[in-house]
Amino acid sequence: MEKVRWGFIGAGYIAKLALYPALLNSQEGEIYAVGSKDLERGKSLSPSGLVYTDYDQLLADPKVEAIYISLPNSLHIEWSIKAMRAGKHVLCEKPAAMNVAELKEAIAVADETGLIFMEASWNRWHPRTLRLKEIVDSGVIGEVKDIRSAFTYDGLDPSNIRAIYELGGGGLYDLGPYSVAAPIWLMDFAPVSNIKTEVKWHPGGCDETVTTTFDIGGARAEALTSMNTPNTLYFDVIGTKGRVSLTGNDAFNSHNKPSTLELEIDGKVTVENFAACDPYQLMADSMSRRIRGGEGWLMPHSDSIAFAQVFDRAFEVMGRP
Repeated sequence: MEKVRWGFIGAGYIAKLALYPALLNSQEGEIYAVGSKDLERGKSLSPSGLVYTDYDQLLADPKVEAIYISLPNSLHIEWSIKAMRAGKHVLCEKPAAMNVAELKEAIAVADETGLIFMEASWNRWHPRTLRLKEIVDSGVIGEVKDIRSAFTYDGLDPSNIRAIYELGGGGLYDLGPYSVAAPIWLMDFAPVSNIKTEVKWHPGGCDETVTTTFDIGGARAEALTSMNTPNTLYFDVIGTKGRVSLTGNDAFNSHNKPSTLELEIDGKVTVENFAACDPYQLMADSMSRRIRGGEGWLMPHSDSIAFAQVFDRAFEVMGRP
């Protein structure tokens, strides 16, 4: 299969950490060109040296087939729609949109053009994530009653775009697509109700730390997100017969490192080990194969809508404009 030619819009930290190494190691896709306002930064992510300092010029390049967007959150939908209007498939960093209404605009364009538009929820491709879902679905831990998840980090520079309200900053937008979304997909997108939040505001106006609780499918979920808490990551699922947990303080960011899962039934604990892998590459390769007409799982638009609906409600509850 001829490799899919990808173009990057944005050449910041996430692009360098995530899709750059994924595509360098891929047999399915390649980085053809990079769109970056900073020429030197763009060159650092462009194996061919082809860099456009004007994003529209990148979209006008007929050789570019797919676009990866890693701009500030507030710009995701604008450039996703522009890219699809230019005939490009789109993989957009999470959150794909600032609200459900925006998200549906982009989905409408994807439906109209027949192009792929997907939110880059890369953790969903991780073999350990798939195994946790398999265990829960098997019924071995019984009926799920309690779901606890967290994704936090510490020491965020106040000038970082993730802390700037006008650019779509805040812990819930940044980390919620992991810890808040996890109970939703785990419970097969059952209706969510009784959403409550406890929030600490960042000086810049966005949410710094949020505990979000809600009911879903007979279970109570509690999800922590924070930009100012020592690195804490967990995903614990407690059922009527046992529990399953993603151990190792890497529940949502296991990337190129071995990982573990712990299953406890009737007091007996079993640990499952997973080899190091790159879920970003698994995600990008699935999308590249689909672009070429092959097989590969794509996260459905309905998943992104379900997540966005909960975020919208959580922001409403916490009083964020």
